[in-house]
Amino acid sequence: MAQTMVREVRKEQSEDSVITLKDIARISGYSIKTVSRAIHDHPDINEQTKKQVMEIVERYSYSPNWAARSLRNQKTHTIGYVVPNITNGFFGEIGMIIDSYFRRLNYSTLICFTSHSLDNELDSLRSLMEKNVEGIIVAPVGSFEQWTDKLPKLRETPLAIIDNRFNDTSLDYILHDNEHGADLLVDHLVGHGHSRIACVTGPVQESSGFERLLGYKHGLARHGISVDESIVRTVEWEDINGGYSATLELMESHNKPSAVFYANSQLLLGGYKAFHALSMRIPQDVAVVSFDQPLVIDALTPRPTALEKVEKEIADTTARILHHKITGNAAKAPQEIRIKSTLAIGESCDCKI
Repeated sequence: MAQTMVREVRKEQSEDSVITLKDIARISGYSIKTVSRAIHDHPDINEQTKKQVMEIVERYSYSPNWAARSLRNQKTHTIGYVVPNITNGFFGEIGMIIDSYFRRLNYSTLICFTSHSLDNELDSLRSLMEKNVEGIIVAPVGSFEQWTDKLPKLRETPLAIIDNRFNDTSLDYILHDNEHGADLLVDHLVGHGHSRIACVTGPVQESSGFERLLGYKHGLARHGISVDESIVRTVEWEDINGGYSATLELMESHNKPSAVFYANSQLLLGGYKAFHALSMRIPQDVAVVSFDQPLVIDALTPRPTALEKVEKEIADTTARILHHKITGNAAKAPQEIRIKSTLAIGESCDCKI
């Protein structure tokens, strides 16, 4: 009888059709209610019934309709992760850790890339809200005012912000301590006898770029060194060629620096490319430090001095805060968490390791 029923279901289905809950009930001989309970692991279903139903579910690759389910219970068990570019190791590593954290809680992660475009960011946020995600983690390009002007209901969505901060104090921020890290790296270069230290950073309209530049300036000031704006360059974060061009300009000037602070790993890679093109040796001709570590750091010669990785701490903290917001267990006041790092000594400043 069951075999006959299976043949009937197969005959009825076209190549484009999808098996339904009703089909699973017909094949198994159980009611739709029993099948649904088995699929959703209801405690009232005995193991033998659940096993029989799940064998059929797997045989026909049945997938529950999450959209319809979410309309019934207002829960999708999905979160959104919106970042400029996943090829940046920083965002990639944080994304994988966040996905792993929520996967253990039976959530799925929907990832959106903005390519540093406000329009793309708004489209991503709109799309995630339409999918009824339960919370969103964002490395922002625009401002909260720009978001809520176009998407006023976003204020009702649990959010956690990484990498950049807004002026808005009603949100939760989990950020690298940019000023402290930049100051630490400049202090290291000064300790090696450098006083003419260049800076290649990202857009200062973003808090991460502004704060890293500020930390660079504070580091110089603590040692009584004046800032020379002629050896400060701002380019796009993800642009290796921007780091390359900025480094060529700095090193081909009449009064070139003896050391360079790069404010992220992409800019550092552009710098290494430029030094190779100029046949300049690190650290003999120029000392180099980087705010964060590229994924290919072990392939770079010499290995650059940078900050220790904080991606795991940022990711774990962000995931925990967002989950608490989703479940109604968040702290009463919004949080701004700054995570400090320490030096990871390499060979790019002539350190003996």
